[in-house]
Amino acid sequence: MAKDNIVIHNLRLNMDNPQHRKINDVIKDLNPDIFKSKNRFIADAVEMYIDSFEKDDLTKEGSRMKAHRLEYISRKDLEQIKEEIRYELLTEARNEVIKLLGGVVAGMQVGQSVQAANTAKQETSEQVEGDETMEKLALGWS
Repeated sequence: MAKDNIVIHNLRLNMDNPQHRKINDVIKDLNPDIFKSKNRFIADAVEMYIDSFEKDDLTKEGSRMKAHRLEYISRKDLEQIKEEIRYELLTEARNEVIKLLGGVVAGMQVGQSVQAANTAKQETSEQVEGDETMEKLALGWS
C-alpha cells in the first residue's frame, strides 16, 4: 500500500547495454557509509544531472516557455512596430517645424520692431537736422 506523498518510478536496465551495465554495477556495489539507500543515490544523481542543464531543455513546459521567450517576430508585429516608429517620427518632425516657425515669426516681429525703431530714429534725426538748419538760417537773418 503506497502513501499519498510517495511516487514510484521503475527503472529498467538492459545488461546488453554497456551504459546500463555500468549503472547496475555501481548501484549494486554502493558504499553504505556514503549512501544509505539506492533510492537516495539515484535521486542525488538525477538531481545533479538536472542541475547541470537548464530546466528549459529538460521539461516540456520549460521548452514551451523557452520557445515563447525566443519567439520570432511576426510580420504583423513588425508592421505594428513600424507604424509606432512612423507616428513618433511624424510627431517629432511636426513639433520641430512648429518650433522653427515660431522662431521665424518671433524673429520677424523683433525685426519689424527694430526696423520701426530705426525708422523713428531716422525721422527724429532728420527733424533735428532740419531744425538745426532752420536755426542757422534764422540766426543768419537776424
